[in-house]
Amino acid sequence: VRVEGRVEKVPEEESDSYFHSRPLESQIGSSVSAQSTPIPSRETLTQRELQLTAEYGDGKKELPRPSHWGGYVVIPESVEFWQGQTTRIHDRIHFRRPRSGEQPDGVMLHQGESGWVYERLSP
Repeated sequence: VRVEGRVEKVPEEESDSYFHSRPLESQIGSSVSAQSTPIPSRETLTQRELQLTAEYGDGKKELPRPSHWGGYVVIPESVEFWQGQTTRIHDRIHFRRPRSGEQPDGVMLHQGESGWVYERLSP
């Protein structure tokens, strides 16, 4: 699947809401790890996990969402579904918004839902 479109950062309030909807263990795990940054050892993570579990593990206090944790949303402009075949004659179905003045003909371009159109592409 290939998705193309705009990417927007999710508002802070939405990130907070989603973060706090996750299980406490997942919140702690996310707080422990600034993903993909170098650390001296696994012990660094383990110690931080123990600290946060001791402070927030009883659920009486809300664990703050870490500043490095948030979300992005993709607003799709086109989506392509591609399925490989052993013959190399792959299936490719492309969904997109119609171009200005373009009308589906039911042969090459088909009407989809919500203003989208779709077409089969050569492999």
